[in-house]
Amino acid sequence: MQKEIYKYRLKLTKNGALRFISHLDWQSLILKIFRRCELKLILSEGFNKMPKVSYSPALPIFIESNCELVNFQTNEALPSGFVENFKKNSPKGLDIIELTSPKENEAKSLENFCQWAQYIAKIKKSIYNFNEIRYIIDNCLSSDEILIEKKTKKGIIKTVNYRNSLKTLELKDDNTLSFILKTGQSDTIPALRADEFLKSLFKDTEFTIKRVNFFDDSMRNI
Repeated sequence: MQKEIYKYRLKLTKNGALRFISHLDWQSLILKIFRRCELKLILSEGFNKMPKVSYSPALPIFIESNCELVNFQTNEALPSGFVENFKKNSPKGLDIIELTSPKENEAKSLENFCQWAQYIAKIKKSIYNFNEIRYIIDNCLSSDEILIEKKTKKGIIKTVNYRNSLKTLELKDDNTLSFILKTGQSDTIPALRADEFLKSLFKDTEFTIKRVNFFDDSMRNI
């Protein structure tokens, strides 16, 4: 008789010192916390069995987040004290925002489900004044091109037009930008990193960046 499968989704923060760890280290950290919580994770089939855990698209180093997602499956319903136990075994900067059960139409991997991401960037140091920043933003939004050089896996440098990878861009106040970029896996629109996008627009400018929301391909909040 096949055991019942329980599906869950965590929305987590990745702030403070955790912004310095890689996506691979982040995945290892989550699995370590699950082990400490003694979860009965469902494993994949095949010779090299792995826990059925899915993560939202990789967050570049130095960027914080208030919306990191983790889908996982267990053989048993989570105990009533799971949230408290998870928090107790988590380092500073990692907090649970929400624990939910994904819907059936959200069962695909988070790399495919998360298609857009919203970021908030605060200017730390810049050579531009307010009017110059406003001009750069308006020029970007009215342009048909956002050209950024990328290195392929074969080491070839090519220039990619990322204009379709930018959904929104606005100046919230004197030193805060809000923008939505393509993320996850797609055959038509390339994903664009927040740090590379800002670097292409604002030379010699330092930002603190935080990812704050994910959206599906219909721009519904995840």
